[in-house]
Amino acid sequence: MIQIPEVDETKLSELIQLIEEINQLNYPAELEKQLQNLTGKTDICFQDVLNYWEWAELEAFARSLLMPEPEKQNLSDSELSEIITAICECRYSEPETEYLLKVLEVETGLSHISDYIFYPETDEISEIIRKILEKIEK
Repeated sequence: MIQIPEVDETKLSELIQLIEEINQLNYPAELEKQLQNLTGKTDICFQDVLNYWEWAELEAFARSLLMPEPEKQNLSDSELSEIITAICECRYSEPETEYLLKVLEVETGLSHISDYIFYPETDEISEIIRKILEKIEK
């Protein structure tokens, strides 16, 4: 199974505080550079932070921001199948699941991979896997 990177716990409380500050300001753009430096993600902006509570708890959101962007590793079909199964069986936390979804996107080139997993045509994990693997072979 793919190794999920550890979050830098020393940055977590600082990022949580920064997210709270961004959400309290009328125009938090001045904190955008600080956000980018802390997360190491130059494409993140304060707008990405403003509505975090719509989909995640603050700590889970901060952890997902601290996760690195995955790089293509040319995973085998069986490794991809393991990841898909783990996501379908809800084995991981939200930030870890989000990371695994990004891994799948990078590996398969399917930008809406979550649709196959969370809105499948079937409840059978094997069929979900088959559909995804079938799509990437084209």
